[in-house]
Amino acid sequence: MNQIILASHGKLASGMKATLEFFGVQNIIILEQTVQETGFEAKAEAVLQQYAEQNCIVFTDLYGGSVNQIFFKNLQHYAFHLITGMNLAMILECAFTEADLTGPQLKEIIENACRQTCYMNDLLTCREEDDD
Repeated sequence: MNQIILASHGKLASGMKATLEFFGVQNIIILEQTVQETGFEAKAEAVLQQYAEQNCIVFTDLYGGSVNQIFFKNLQHYAFHLITGMNLAMILECAFTEADLTGPQLKEIIENACRQTCYMNDLLTCREEDDD
């Protein structure tokens, strides 16, 4: 079973968790770094230690951000998957996959999520051209 961990700056992770729960996803772990937060690095390591025996997938918000850097450093000490630039589509796909996800499968999920990112105005322009 995949254990999903969402880590972010501010309240992004808790907002994402609430949205995932709307879709029926349970057992999401969140870690949030706030201005008042101290000890985030220790909390991150404690969570990784707690779930070390599971197939953990950690989603972070920003490539190169402090939250991502903390988890990136921990890749040397713990076996887990780290994905940055979290979005709802990819987390949902991971959450509803019952089998342990592998690196190649996660890369495919990321590619699928990237294909879903679209500047919708272009689709309107294409439709108008097709109607002519």
